[in-house]
Amino acid sequence: VVVNTCAFIEEARQESIDVVLALAARKHDDAELVVTGCMAERYGEELAIALPEVDAVAGFGVPVTLGRKPGAAPLPAFDLLNLPRPASAVPWAYVKVAEGCDKACGFCAIPSFRGPQRSRSIDQILAEVDELVVGGAKEIVLVAQDLASYGRDQGQGTKDLVPLIESVAARIERVRLLYLYPSDLTERLVDAIIATGVPYFDLSLQHVSAPPGAAHAALG
Repeated sequence: VVVNTCAFIEEARQESIDVVLALAARKHDDAELVVTGCMAERYGEELAIALPEVDAVAGFGVPVTLGRKPGAAPLPAFDLLNLPRPASAVPWAYVKVAEGCDKACGFCAIPSFRGPQRSRSIDQILAEVDELVVGGAKEIVLVAQDLASYGRDQGQGTKDLVPLIESVAARIERVRLLYLYPSDLTERLVDAIIATGVPYFDLSLQHVSAPPGAAHAALG
């Protein structure tokens, strides 16, 4: 049994622990319980000590060898950014274009376990999009933790998502974007999104409210 955990906010961490403990109480003697995902990456050994009921705690890219027969072929290493994904069974498909984040928002723990931003090349992304289109996809959803900063880490001097959007839009009927920071939403980027035929903006507006006292003072 593999539990894919979340470490973004306290409620998600508690829910992950609750699920792990509930499954540990129900699993058969010959079953193996593995904890992976963001909590495993962020807390690692600390989590393994706190949950003796778990057979393995595996962070990102860590092969799990439980139950493997002696002499079995070695497990391949993998990277979340370039991990092959199965063909979509629905008319839309998610395509990851970058992993990690360089921002240091006080409310967010993502950089601590996803690391700094790493962008895929446009050629890699378009090759995946082409395969999905051949497989019947009608809509591509471009995904990253900080999508508007795509390409900034590739030594280009600027962060420029627009050419990628335009190249994907030329291949498929609809393009959608997740997730954009409001501070990076330029007029040029807005125009590029509208031109895709899906004027859809997913902006990270959570956690913008000040403490109650400051909010009341500002309103007053």
